[in-house]
Amino acid sequence: MSIPSPKYICPHCSKASRLPQPLPESGLFQLTCAHCKEKAVLKFDNYQFSVDRILPAAAKRETIIGQEQILESSPPVPSVQTTTPPVVSKPLFERKVLPLEERSFFREESLPKRREIKPPSEKKPLWFRENKVSYPKQKKTNGDFSFLKFIFGATAFGLFLFILVFAYFIAGVFQIKKEIPGLLVQLSKNVPTKILDRNGNVVSEIFQKRTSTLRLQDYPEDMVSILLNIEDQKFFSHGGIDYFAIIRAFSKNIANLSYKQGASTITQQLARIIIDDRRKSLTRKIREAQLAFALESLLSKEEILETYMNHVYLGHGAFGFGEGIKFYFHKNPQELSREEILLLASLPSAPNKFSPLKNPEDSYRRVRAILAMFRNRGIYPNLQKEKFVSIYHQFSTRSPNETVFGARQDIAPYVTEHIRSMLSVLEGDKNIYESGGYTVETTLDRSIQEFIGPSVRNYLSRAVKSGKIQKKLVRKLAGTPEEKAIKQRFDDIGVLNEFFWEGEINEGGKNIGVQAAVVGIQPGTGEILFLHGGEEFNSKNQFNRAVQMRRQTGSSIKAVLYASAIDSGVIQSGSRILDAPLYYRGGGGKEWSPDNLGGTFDGEISLRTALIKSKNTAAVQVAERLGAGGIETYFTKFFFPDVSEKKSRFRADLSLALGSLEISPLEMASAFTSFVNQGTIKRPFLIKKITNARGVVLYQTDEVDEFKLKVPKERQAIRPDTAEVMISLLKDSGRASGVRSGGYAGDLVGKTGTTNDYKDAWFVGARPELSLAVWIGYDDPKFGMGGSGLGGALAAPLWGEIVNTIDKNHFLVKREFAPPIYSKPYKICPLSGKEAGPNCAGAVSELYLSDYPPAGICSEDHKLPVLENRDLMKNLF
Repeated sequence: MSIPSPKYICPHCSKASRLPQPLPESGLFQLTCAHCKEKAVLKFDNYQFSVDRILPAAAKRETIIGQEQILESSPPVPSVQTTTPPVVSKPLFERKVLPLEERSFFREESLPKRREIKPPSEKKPLWFRENKVSYPKQKKTNGDFSFLKFIFGATAFGLFLFILVFAYFIAGVFQIKKEIPGLLVQLSKNVPTKILDRNGNVVSEIFQKRTSTLRLQDYPEDMVSILLNIEDQKFFSHGGIDYFAIIRAFSKNIANLSYKQGASTITQQLARIIIDDRRKSLTRKIREAQLAFALESLLSKEEILETYMNHVYLGHGAFGFGEGIKFYFHKNPQELSREEILLLASLPSAPNKFSPLKNPEDSYRRVRAILAMFRNRGIYPNLQKEKFVSIYHQFSTRSPNETVFGARQDIAPYVTEHIRSMLSVLEGDKNIYESGGYTVETTLDRSIQEFIGPSVRNYLSRAVKSGKIQKKLVRKLAGTPEEKAIKQRFDDIGVLNEFFWEGEINEGGKNIGVQAAVVGIQPGTGEILFLHGGEEFNSKNQFNRAVQMRRQTGSSIKAVLYASAIDSGVIQSGSRILDAPLYYRGGGGKEWSPDNLGGTFDGEISLRTALIKSKNTAAVQVAERLGAGGIETYFTKFFFPDVSEKKSRFRADLSLALGSLEISPLEMASAFTSFVNQGTIKRPFLIKKITNARGVVLYQTDEVDEFKLKVPKERQAIRPDTAEVMISLLKDSGRASGVRSGGYAGDLVGKTGTTNDYKDAWFVGARPELSLAVWIGYDDPKFGMGGSGLGGALAAPLWGEIVNTIDKNHFLVKREFAPPIYSKPYKICPLSGKEAGPNCAGAVSELYLSDYPPAGICSEDHKLPVLENRDLMKNLF
């Protein structure tokens, strides 16, 4: 049973009533008498109360308001002596309310000012009446509740929306993570294709957009440090976005009412580069942020930094710091000074605005701002403004419109064009410039290739200026009836050559310019060491004459002819040949007579002399002895192993002995390798391997016929002992060729060649480590080079200059000719061509094949009168 509440005696009406339960422990509280409705303030202390003060009587409306407030603060107090019937409803003081000590609005100090309202029309129990009159206050409470409810609802909706957006953002991050490998592949597009020499040195590049491909460790440490201090100090600590930097930049931009500072991290900048979308849109910003988080989750910081440094745009067409270094300073990364590094690192934020070539004032202002920032941070205090002045002075001498395309590295343009066409074939419809990033490993020697182009250009320029080369229109009719047949043969071939040549076109008699082709091959492997296909490569002169051109070879083919005849045994190195006017009946009953250069004849001469003096009469006799079948057999081995190729290019007639077949410089250089490689010819090749940007091998030499020569990888053209014999013969021919006037003084095997009307000048020479063919002439076969346009006067000296430079600089390891081991030496009588007898004076040593010895021993008694008679016979011609 509960203890009754203590009685309260109203000081106004002196009537008693009980206080409502529960009683407060302490504090001041206002109480309204249940009888007179007057009020008093009670003070509670340890659940004991006393009247603190009596409130004066007020108007009824104030009383009612007071009752409202009490209703709001405490349950009604039932009267002890009331006669009013009990109310059925649950008394107010029994409702579940907070303890009085926790409800501060019951305190006297917190009571609001009373306001008047009309009293109820009929008298009802206090708690009932107070409930009725509390409706206006309840309305206020509902309003507060509605506002709080709105705040709560808005907050909940905002939180829901945030969770939804965050979930969408995270889902986007996971989705874009799957796309990153493909995006990075796309980023590698337009990366330069690098053409490397045999030692891994860059020879040339193919690109439309120049992008750096350096590794992070290739950059100087100072470059990485300076760049991070300018662009992203917290790069190694943030997760892709620097929130403090965003707040700082936002505040500064608001304070200045303009854009003064950005907050993009290097990861965000790389994301922007990958997306390649410059539109200012929320969608782009969200995707950029998603990609930044994805990059941070998949790549290491070093990989992100390396990719950024290789692809950030630095102006003037240079993408990446590697390309920027080459364009702005023409140096290697490790050669840069700190001042040069800082200038480069100032460019990524606005490369065009801060370009030291276009806007040096803005650039220097930017540099000074960075220096001030560094000074405030206490880093790099030794950077000197004077050095920047010197750098800007150097830039002032360059054009503001200069681009990386004007600084394209290409020391082998004809090689580059060949490789570009090869890549196009390999990749089909794919744009090799967009794909980019190919690495082409070649057999070239960069040290040689680098000087070949300038050497050829300078040599031709000197030859033209000195009058050694003169552009002459070729006469249309043969001079004598005897010459008509052989000339007609050459002219017919020349017509074909004229229709199919692919050089520059002669427009209106304009002097096109003499051209040259140079190609060097390593005999033991077939590797092309250097190649140049014209006077100078440009947009109008891209025809690669070293590979694509076929021209009549002149007397240079005699080396192949003589080797074929010796290998077959029809002649030997000591054979004697009559050098005299000879007539041959050709097709249709026409007669023709081969003529020697200069129109002189020497009578009976040795094979060695005939080769040295390049006697046409002797060459035709050798061809006649070899026969059509023999010629076809050996020329098939040397040049036309493929049946269809032989059918379209080979003609088995005696004019072949004078060089009427059209052969490319590459094919001639390859043929001469047989003489220094024991009769074996290795198929020439230039490209060893091609890999794409992903490291996938697209091409390897193996069994590929790179130049479509339709020849096997290796073939035996002549016997090893025949090769030794030819070395002996061609050494003298090479020494007498004119290479000495080019500065070369060493041993070689070689043969000059000059075609009719001086249209083509050839020299093909070889050493154990190098076979080199040189051709000089005009593209249009209507023109010759004048009387001085001889192979020995034009082509041989250029051969000598090139090889002399190679030897002086030790670009190749020079090898000596090996002593003969397969052939046998014999002493030969210089008059009979037989093995020298006891009475043969002046015997010479010649090499013979092991199974084709000299035709007996000379038994003649050679005396002086006989020699005089032979000299007399010689003079008859």
